[in-house]
Amino acid sequence: MRGRLLLTLIAILIVLMGKLHILLKPQPSQQELRQVSGFLGTSRQWQGKLAPDFHIDTTQGDHFQLSDNIGKKVIVLDFFATWCGPCREEMPEMERYLQAHKNEPFLLLAIDAEEKKEQVNGFFQELKLAFPVGIDEGPIRKAYGVTAFPTTILIGVDGKVQFYEAGALANADVAFDSFLRMNREMLKSGHAISKDSYLAQLGQAARETAATGHDDVLDGRAKRIAARMDCPCGCDKRVGACQCHTARGVRKALASGGFGKAPDAEIIKTLNKTFCIGQARRDASCEG
Repeated sequence: MRGRLLLTLIAILIVLMGKLHILLKPQPSQQELRQVSGFLGTSRQWQGKLAPDFHIDTTQGDHFQLSDNIGKKVIVLDFFATWCGPCREEMPEMERYLQAHKNEPFLLLAIDAEEKKEQVNGFFQELKLAFPVGIDEGPIRKAYGVTAFPTTILIGVDGKVQFYEAGALANADVAFDSFLRMNREMLKSGHAISKDSYLAQLGQAARETAATGHDDVLDGRAKRIAARMDCPCGCDKRVGACQCHTARGVRKALASGGFGKAPDAEIIKTLNKTFCIGQARRDASCEG
C-alpha cells in the first residue's frame, strides 16, 4: 500500500515539475512568432513554383546558367554568408551529402551574399568544401525571395521548386533523399523538362504577370535592349515604349535577368522566339 502511494506521489511530482519548467521557460516573442510564420508562408508559396532563371560566375572561374542545367539534375541552391553561424554548421553536412551522391543526378551550388571573393574562398578552404560557389550582388536572392541565411532551395527536373527551407539543415538525408528518388524516376520515365519548354513556360508566366498590370522598371542593359527591340506584337513601337501585354511580358523577362553574357542580338532573338509563340496565331507579322 505504501509502495503504491509512493509511486503516486512521484508521478504527481513529475507532472508538477514539468508544468513549472514550462512556466519558467522563456516564451517566444511576438516578433519571433511572426518571423517563423513568415518563413513557413514563404516555403508554402514557393513549393511547386517554376524556378526563376539566373546566371552566376563561380569563384573557380566557371559560369553557371540555370536554364542550361534545368531538367538534367536535381539542383540545390544554398544561400549563405560567411558570418552566419548556422551556415557554418550546415555546410559540412551539405558537403557530406554531395560526396555520398556524387554519382547521382545531383548538383549543389552555394550562393554567397555580396561578400569578397577572398573571404568566400577562405571560408570554403577552412571547411574543406568542394562544391561550386558564386557571389550574388542581390538579384538572385531577390528573385527567390531569400530573406534569411541559410536558405536551401531544391529545384526538381521538372523545373519547379520542390523544397524551400529557411534555417540550417541538420540532416541532408532526411531533407533530400525522397526528392532525389522521385526525380530519378522522372528522369527515367522521360518526364524531365527541356530547356526550350522551361524558357517557354517562363515567358508565359511573364506574360501572365504583365497582364495583371504590374511592370518592372528597367535599367542598364535591360533598358538598352528594350529601347532597341521591336515589339513582337507587330506594331511599329519598340518594347520599351509599347504598353501591350506582350511588351510588358518582355520587359518583365528583361528585368528578371538570366541571359548571361549573350550578345544583345541573341537575347532579342530568344525573346522574340519565346513571346511570339503565343502571338503567332493572332498576328501574322510576328516572326521568330
